[in-house]
Amino acid sequence: MTNTASVGRLQGWALVAASALLPSAAAAQQAADPGLLGLLQALDMATRPSMNVTMQGIGSGTVAPGGTLFGSISGSNKRGPDSDDVDGSLSFGAGFGNAATGIGLQASVNVTSVEDRDFGDSGFLSLKFGHSFDRTLHAAIGFDNVVTWGDASDNSVETTVALTRFGHLGGSGGTPYMLTLGAGSHARDDDPGLIAGFGLGLTEYLGASISYSGDYANLGVGVKIPGLKGASVSLTCNDIFDEEDSRRATLSLSFALRNAFGMGG
Repeated sequence: MTNTASVGRLQGWALVAASALLPSAAAAQQAADPGLLGLLQALDMATRPSMNVTMQGIGSGTVAPGGTLFGSISGSNKRGPDSDDVDGSLSFGAGFGNAATGIGLQASVNVTSVEDRDFGDSGFLSLKFGHSFDRTLHAAIGFDNVVTWGDASDNSVETTVALTRFGHLGGSGGTPYMLTLGAGSHARDDDPGLIAGFGLGLTEYLGASISYSGDYANLGVGVKIPGLKGASVSLTCNDIFDEEDSRRATLSLSFALRNAFGMGG
């Protein structure tokens, strides 16, 4: 087995870890994670697992492979505990470097103002650095609000560290899963807290997950769109037990394009 083939498999697993590649903004800025739910596993690669492993509601220990361009648009039926208004967000970014052989970088822009009258007036920049130790274990550290504007200008920098492992229930022939454990500087009532999540690949196109983002639990499903390479749709119920009086449904449409600008890692 060549080194090139090993690197290719590592990149394939990184593409599978789609869960919330872009971090969530403060509740006052947007209703839920900006999306990219079930995103990178939608890429049709020979090295990808046969099942659609996905996770919603928290960030993962992976970063997008170098040269990958990605984006998402999300809508929620509730802005937060203090508002029942419909809310939306837009995210886009790219991956740089090679996490399999060194440090990968993922940069993303999150737009939290998507209404016609103030589109783009509020948002923030996020950076995420990650490394793949082998084809099953990935670690990353991410920073939200590195640059802010508009209503997000008062947000402080938020840090999240996460470790993600991939495997199969019952051995190599079993159902594929991804398990994420981590901590965030603002995960629990704007104080440090733990995050965790577990996702399963149910079919080639369908995946499901449950996660805990520090304040509440999330339940989600992700579906790859057949015939539309690199595209996926996800539906998430955030705060499923209404612990923070912010139970809401979030629908996201995501895309990913590898080697978009000739920088495949």
